[in-house]
Amino acid sequence: MRNKRGADIGSDHHLMIADFRFKILATRKKTAKRRKRYNVQKLQIPSVREEFKLELKNRFSILSTQNEDNNNEERWKAIKYVYIETSEKILGFRENQQKERISEETWKEIERRKLAKKM
Repeated sequence: MRNKRGADIGSDHHLMIADFRFKILATRKKTAKRRKRYNVQKLQIPSVREEFKLELKNRFSILSTQNEDNNNEERWKAIKYVYIETSEKILGFRENQQKERISEETWKEIERRKLAKKM
């Protein structure tokens, strides 16, 4: 490691130069997908709430006539499927609510500084 005290970098810090070696380990890819979340805020609207209830009622009435002789595991899968399909159809998914990490003004300032350093 070397310390370059005379480097002009526009700061009161000293420039450090180092040579190092490291082994790169194989990283695991994240296999877990992010679940999309349903827009349950729409249930606050009375018309959407009633539509959701009616759709569930209709689907469960059809489901009850079809699955009388199935075991519990198959019934659970059918119930889960009804809720998922109804939620996708009526509620939809939430939009990404994450804010931008760097504002537009900051990006403009970064570009201005890059241009100033080139000159």
